[in-house]
Amino acid sequence: MGTIFRSAIAVAAAVVLLMAAADAAAQEQMREQVKQRTQERAGQREIIPGSELMTSSEREDYRRRYARAKTVAEQEKVRAEHVQAMESRARLRGLQLAQPVATGGDTK
Repeated sequence: MGTIFRSAIAVAAAVVLLMAAADAAAQEQMREQVKQRTQERAGQREIIPGSELMTSSEREDYRRRYARAKTVAEQEKVRAEHVQAMESRARLRGLQLAQPVATGGDTK
């Protein structure tokens, strides 16, 4: 009976190791997918003009207004109005808006 018990423990240990290896592989695959999506989004995400002059709440408000725009023309209007407001804010502070730097993604 001792031999059967040892064999059962050996089989159980092997199953646990295989499950752990499969779990580790799945986690690594998920990490790679998240990394890839993050890089894709970073390339697609718009750089908000004047973001350095805005609070996080203002940035979120701008993102919501921009996302609600139904057409490209509406998005351009939201952006143009925002740029004008940020340029005005910068002038009042004696500053100039930073020019966005291309990051290899689609920047506007």
